[in-house]
Amino acid sequence: MDRQDIENRRADNQVWNGAGDYDLRPEFQAFDPEGEADLYFNTVIGLLYRYYDYGKLKPLFNTFQSQTSGAFYSDLFWLGLEGVVFRRAVGERPALAGLRRDYARRVTAQPRKSAEREGLANLRWLWYRRALGESAQEDAWEKGVLDDLTFPDSCTEKELCDRMEALLHRWFHRARKSVTDRQWAAFAGRDILQKGKQRGGLVRADALRRLGQPGGGPAEEGGRKFFWQKKLLLRLGWGQTREAVLRRYVENCFGLSMLSPGETAAAEQALCTGPHKNCHLHFTRGVLPTRQVDGQTAWEREMFQAQRERNRAYYNARLVENRHILAQLAQRIQNTILLQMDVTDSRARAGALRPGLAWRAQALRDGRVFSQRRQSELGDLSVDILLDASASQNQQQEKLSTQAYLIAAALTRCRIPVRVSSFCSVSGCTVLRVYRDYQEDDRNDAIFDYVSAGWNRDGLALRAMGWLMERERADHRLLILLSDANPNDDQKVPRDGLLPGGRDYGGKLGVKDAAAEAGALRKRGLAPVCIFTGSDRELPGAREIYGRDLVRIPAVGWFADAVGKLIQGKIQGL
Repeated sequence: MDRQDIENRRADNQVWNGAGDYDLRPEFQAFDPEGEADLYFNTVIGLLYRYYDYGKLKPLFNTFQSQTSGAFYSDLFWLGLEGVVFRRAVGERPALAGLRRDYARRVTAQPRKSAEREGLANLRWLWYRRALGESAQEDAWEKGVLDDLTFPDSCTEKELCDRMEALLHRWFHRARKSVTDRQWAAFAGRDILQKGKQRGGLVRADALRRLGQPGGGPAEEGGRKFFWQKKLLLRLGWGQTREAVLRRYVENCFGLSMLSPGETAAAEQALCTGPHKNCHLHFTRGVLPTRQVDGQTAWEREMFQAQRERNRAYYNARLVENRHILAQLAQRIQNTILLQMDVTDSRARAGALRPGLAWRAQALRDGRVFSQRRQSELGDLSVDILLDASASQNQQQEKLSTQAYLIAAALTRCRIPVRVSSFCSVSGCTVLRVYRDYQEDDRNDAIFDYVSAGWNRDGLALRAMGWLMERERADHRLLILLSDANPNDDQKVPRDGLLPGGRDYGGKLGVKDAAAEAGALRKRGLAPVCIFTGSDRELPGAREIYGRDLVRIPAVGWFADAVGKLIQGKIQGL
């Protein structure tokens, strides 16, 4: 078990302790800048679940997601929630006061950034100076914001949301949401958390991590990753369909389609059926359009670019170790190929007579008493590497991009054609991004452009990859996935017949669908195998989907051995 799994478990236990509910699947986790579970804020998260119905607070978070300043609004709301939860709980939990003081001292350890008067770092610094009971110079605007953010302890969930909207309207000139907007936010924000899924919401572990840091802007918060599970609230203009708006958004964020409109339509007609009816597909090489984009999309592009730079820095910081792993993995694959192509003697009905077997011809009517020397042939082999690029991977983006690079580079050294792609889903559109294609041996570096964002509809992604792989000619095909095998999408599975609504895609239904698609690929000879990137919680589902074709890497030192053995077994099976 690696450090990340250990810290995730610690965070879960801290949230459970606050909530008093060990069946809870917390939607958020808090970590400090070093990646360790933060005891105080994880306890606050659990206490929020104990004292309030989070489902009634979630629609307000959802309305923030479609706005340029949504991350700021969400973080500010969490400051207010932290204060009211603390005041309600401290009487029952005296130790909470000491934890809050330690937390506040860490936040205020750095000098105040007075130049950022309306920035979150400044307001957070003042908020925790108040928590310590220490004076700080506040102007009238700052005092007004923090006073309004100090919610009364008696507030209900609705009153908390109303007060927050009033605060944003008064001090930040944010337009109040209409009843229709609130109803849409509640609808768009529905996820499968109620059935054991942990996804969604603007403020996740990464955003909560920033609440304890002294500074940082939207594109770089304490050097940590920050992108959320986006639920796109589409604003339709005159003459625009929902699909047209969605496709424009996806192109602006992920890149232009590498298929013609006709090819995309044909792919959707063939693949978006059954449980994936009403879904869309987008195949791209990541080439962004040159048209002007809105502020929200521009900000997301900046976030993507910042993550790409972190991916490359992570690899280079471990360059010696990575080169050693690459050499080991390439050597292991090459040895397997050489063994497969070795010269072997086999029994045949013609060739050089083997006297020791001659008796079998008469006694057993077995004419295979001759020997023939044959050169084993591997044939044309192509490998596809597919990365899960959903928001559930946001805490290990650097590690996954490095692992994918090492596998692709090792296969390239062995002259095996390899293509590297990723998948995620946004508002019902599954995006497959191709980083390097089979013959692009000089584009392995593009794999570091990997960024996680959105949901993951694993069944449709597997189906689409099968379609993409069969467009190329090869005797043998191998599909390697790096995934937590935890299907989860906001686009529902349509009901049979004329019944309204649909079922949530995730949990047992998502795992069953992904397992069916993996089985269909095996029958077509596409051999899907999974390098598991999740925690113990997702492991049973991963085994149901991939069976024996699953490997879990306990530590980086085992990477070459584990992956080499996986690829070796598949090549020998060919």
